[in-house]
Amino acid sequence: MADDAAAHLYQAFVSQDPARAIAVIEQKRAAGVPQRRLFDNLFAPAMSMLGGAWAAGQIDEVAFTQAAVVAEQVTSFVIAPSTAQDSGVTVLVGTMHHDFHAVDKDIASGALKEAGHRVIDLGVDVRPAEFLERAEESGARIVIVFAQMIGTARDVVRVREMFKAAGRDDLVLLVAGSPFSADVALAKGGGANGIVRGAESALKLVARLGLPAKHEGAGR
Repeated sequence: MADDAAAHLYQAFVSQDPARAIAVIEQKRAAGVPQRRLFDNLFAPAMSMLGGAWAAGQIDEVAFTQAAVVAEQVTSFVIAPSTAQDSGVTVLVGTMHHDFHAVDKDIASGALKEAGHRVIDLGVDVRPAEFLERAEESGARIVIVFAQMIGTARDVVRVREMFKAAGRDDLVLLVAGSPFSADVALAKGGGANGIVRGAESALKLVARLGLPAKHEGAGR
């Protein structure tokens, strides 16, 4: 079954076994799945299983975080070299301070890179000041902040306050995560310009904004 490989990959994540995860990916490739389809056909479903297991309480926070680390380690094996023309748009992404959830961020980042955008991934547990600092360094005009907990989602307002204090009202702040999808007012209260609801949503919003970097910044 098509889902068997994704389930095996999910189990490798939860077992904290990157070697097994890579073996699952290589088996899928050997079965004839082209590199450009590995992310959509294998990695994204496995990550969805991981997120679903955490949401359903089947795995705890520690197990989720450790599994996400393994997933991040093997991401390069499922991302095809981008053949898309460089859009010239730099997008800064990161998960809010005190939040270690990387699943949605990694999926959205992979989709944006594949579309030809320059993505600077700050990782997880990112302080508000770092979003501003890296935006200044790279010239990025679009910042996507991810948060999967109510507390960290409420703290996103600190990122907007940091931008305002620095006179950077021109920076577009997008937010992503289940708290924002459940409560649009939470995003508005945090000063967000929009809500990212998955990889496709990220692509549409960034394409609509189409803001090139102010200067050449960090690479993809």
